[in-house]
Amino acid sequence: MSRVGVALAISVALAGARGLRAQSARDLVAQGVHAYRALEYDAAAAWLRRSLADDAAGTLSTVERAQALSYLAATELFRGQRDSATLAFREIVLLDPRYRPDELIFPPQVTNLFQEVRRTTKAVAVAVRPVTELRVRSERFSARLLTSSLADVTVTLAREDGTPIRELYSGPVADSLIVTWDGLTAAGTPAEDGRYVLRVAPRAGAGTDGLRARQVALDIRQQPPDTLLWPPPLTTPPLLPERTPAAPALRPLAVGLVAAAAVVALPSVVASGRNTTAARFGVGAAVGVSGLVGFFARRPGRPLEANVRANAPQREAWNRRFDAVKAENAIRRSIVRLVIRAGPQTVAEGGAP
Repeated sequence: MSRVGVALAISVALAGARGLRAQSARDLVAQGVHAYRALEYDAAAAWLRRSLADDAAGTLSTVERAQALSYLAATELFRGQRDSATLAFREIVLLDPRYRPDELIFPPQVTNLFQEVRRTTKAVAVAVRPVTELRVRSERFSARLLTSSLADVTVTLAREDGTPIRELYSGPVADSLIVTWDGLTAAGTPAEDGRYVLRVAPRAGAGTDGLRARQVALDIRQQPPDTLLWPPPLTTPPLLPERTPAAPALRPLAVGLVAAAAVVALPSVVASGRNTTAARFGVGAAVGVSGLVGFFARRPGRPLEANVRANAPQREAWNRRFDAVKAENAIRRSIVRLVIRAGPQTVAEGGAP
């Protein structure tokens, strides 16, 4: 082969390799499924294994990965590799205990092997809503447990650092079970803001060896109460004035004082002679007293009984609204609301949550 031919072959090979690397995990699964249906089991096994190995970024969903493993298990079984098929089915059970291979696609020898593996493989999964809002005590946060076969488990809620908060369930689960939580700790108080872990683990001494514990991270936050606004204060208007104002009473007082001052300042007008001084002070005092009498006759701040009676129904209605808002806000403050955001399900390694 000439140098040009060798170079061309190398270029073609490198381009093919780059093309294979550029294929997504879903493309590789599709290639493997196509090869399986064409009865090209060696090629199918190669494509499917590569798709699962290349899915390091987790682009395949749980269902897509389980489907790829189903085709891989069937391929290995038809290649005479029963142990490899069993391992692939076991990975499906550990991945998602709910999953079943489609009996319309796979023949009985494949589905029968899966059921056999499922019965001998202990697995549990936890399904939680991404976001849950609840009122403490009266509403519930729920988690659905799913098992591949009968298993004894303990479900606990703990802080992220492992501090136990409350045990939610301990006992057998045959296929599925709903576990609920009312938002309270073991001490009967609402859970505080923070990060928690919902953990499902095999119950000690229950014969569930091999069951891998699962956990879900929870971010819990208390919502501030949504209280009502206080009613606006009563003002005048709409209320009628309930006491006399100061202006009418000050008017006669001011007139009397001015008149008294004028009398004292103009003695020749008021009286003449040696008794002038005494006379003008006497007249001035009389005028000043008359002003004081007028002031006290119209003194400010006197209750206006008719207006008080007219305002009474409005004041009583306002007091009732105020008391109703006060009582409702007391109830709302006593109700703690939690917002719970759940993370993805993960395998709990070792004994730590």
